[in-house]
Amino acid sequence: MTQAEEQLTKGYGYADKKKGYGQITDEAVAALASRIGVERTRGLAEWELDDSRFTAGRLRRIALASGDYNPLYTDMDYARKSPYGTLIAPPWVITGIEVTNAARDGMPGLHAWFRGTTLEWDRPIKLGDYLTSTGVLTDVRRVRSQTSGEAVVHEYMNTGYNQRREVVGRMFTSWHRAERETSKGIARNQKLRGLARYSPEDLMRIREDYAREVRRGAEPRFWEDVRTGEELPFVVKGPTNQFQRAVGESGGGIGFSRGDPGDWAHTHANAFKLFERHPGLPFVNEWGIPEIPLVIHNSNERCQRYLGLPGAYDAGYQRINWTIHMLTNWSGDLSFLRKLNIKFPSFNIMGDTTWCYGRVFDKRLDGDAHVVSVEVWNDNQLGQRVTSGEAEIVLPTRSRPGAPLWPA
Repeated sequence: MTQAEEQLTKGYGYADKKKGYGQITDEAVAALASRIGVERTRGLAEWELDDSRFTAGRLRRIALASGDYNPLYTDMDYARKSPYGTLIAPPWVITGIEVTNAARDGMPGLHAWFRGTTLEWDRPIKLGDYLTSTGVLTDVRRVRSQTSGEAVVHEYMNTGYNQRREVVGRMFTSWHRAERETSKGIARNQKLRGLARYSPEDLMRIREDYAREVRRGAEPRFWEDVRTGEELPFVVKGPTNQFQRAVGESGGGIGFSRGDPGDWAHTHANAFKLFERHPGLPFVNEWGIPEIPLVIHNSNERCQRYLGLPGAYDAGYQRINWTIHMLTNWSGDLSFLRKLNIKFPSFNIMGDTTWCYGRVFDKRLDGDAHVVSVEVWNDNQLGQRVTSGEAEIVLPTRSRPGAPLWPA
């Protein structure tokens, strides 16, 4: 094998990798576990405030990038008449409080998959707000995995604050770390399905399903009127392509929700600085150019080569956005999404179309809050379940139609 071929297979700095790089070792697990409970902060310098604040333009870009065209996020005249009195951010921007995750925290050389998250909201995020946050690693454990043999699970808790130091919510995340070569071999042995293909009739069905979207809007959905077993109108997303993936995850999903492009913008000189700090990090493509591992989210060929999967897969954040879009369409402007627990049992592959569904399975009083619990799930064009979870929504009540839905 030539030096160029070794680089292509193993990465830009393969010769500089230390013993144990890219492997699950007792030392690496212990080093990561030593960080459990250590608080990390995500603050903002004064010069960052303008970029981080939720301006009208930024809210509009966020909404359009996710395909959620609720006028509460985009139309000031409409929003002024709402209970908020101003534009608000889509609830899923709470993912921007994530301080760190397994993709950049310890265990160098291992691949990271997002297993799932629990999101909790205390209050809405409004026009002019900006967020800071703290985060802690809460657990590290070794597990057996059907997809990667042995794996390490990282779990985190993040807390977000607005500029008044009010808690806006929390984000609990769970991540799966595995050795790339082991994962690739297991993935190939499982004979995973191929990439999606569509006939004109398939695309017409998807287009028609987009036209069936129902948004409750300003009409109240009262708690008394909801029945257990009620199905929520679905929302469809896709078929995914490289442009939609780049806009949704970098422009509108991860980058804009945090106020900066973060890990999604290592280019030019910044990329080479990153590779100097972490020489084993990048992949080298067929032209000898080093690429950051995030390329697997946009390139089918890269993901097939490095991980043995059928194509590029999403990072999970978009399915959070899409599921929340479905929930808020149903619950309307006068509701408050207070909790979402969501898991990713399967990959969302480039070219897939995703249908987001929900069903009410409980309604109850929780103190003064009138709460409905909703089972949520996403299926792809093959009928495969790619997302599952539960949500809690506070609804207005006919007995107290103007009562607050979140803490003052």
